Amino acid sequence: MSTWLTRFLTQTQRAEPWQGEEGTLYMLIDSVRQPRVEEQLFQLSEDVEIKPLFQGTAFAELNDVSPLWVHLPAGGAMAAKAAQLCLDNRSGILLTSTADAQSSLAHARRLLQMRSAEYGLALARFYDPAFWRALALTVPTPALFGPWETVFTPPANPSDSGWRVWQREEQDQEDLADTGYPLSLQASTLAAVDELRWWYWVRALEAEASKALADAQLPLVLSNLCLLIEHGIEEGRHLQSLLPHLQQQLSERPEVMEMLRRDLPAFEKAQRLEGLV
Repeated sequence: MSTWLTRFLTQTQRAEPWQGEEGTLYMLIDSVRQPRVEEQLFQLSEDVEIKPLFQGTAFAELNDVSPLWVHLPAGGAMAAKAAQLCLDNRSGILLTSTADAQSSLAHARRLLQMRSAEYGLALARFYDPAFWRALALTVPTPALFGPWETVFTPPANPSDSGWRVWQREEQDQEDLADTGYPLSLQASTLAAVDELRWWYWVRALEAEASKALADAQLPLVLSNLCLLIEHGIEEGRHLQSLLPHLQQQLSERPEVMEMLRRDLPAFEKAQRLEGLV
């Protein structure tokens, strides 16, 4: 099992972890994945404060599809609705900050651009729960958290109540001005993003609470998914039908590998694979 997946699976989980936390509660949410987010929040309160994250940044021309920065009252119906919106379709994260509102928002905008050796300087969807988890596991916390205290990432499945809790380490008190932005990502960050996106996909189908798929089996399942994609089986509907059969080492089955290497349509490969395994 990869180091980051091992660390992720042991990360603290709490139901409604934002309850009782110090500081102001915010939501960062993808307005493309949740196009009615403003309407749904305003139905609960006309006083809710919502700001486009791209506003005033290098991405201002994309403001109509900007993720949203939402100031939430702690607890109550608004926080519960925000949690539901974040969980649905892996759409966002919650966070707390004891800093002033302007500094908290400025840090979110500062994280919109990150640098990697593979892609150079690019827009970073750090508000995607899978991406945030990868960042938290591979990037030093002072630069990542800035003035924020805690970030909460939602489970993949509505049957699961455990939100992962990511906290800024107390000993990280260095001057953020010396840290350097845009953040520079390592190859390990991008690899962790891919793995944690697959974790979300698998757990959306097989809830952690169901115990149908143990955490110890995840590395093999993820490895088999990568194998299928390498051999042209890429559509979610095909992969979903094969998920119950992925708790065995497919690469060690000669008849399976022979079939996967054949020049066949993906749907036919999926059908034949179900018959073999």
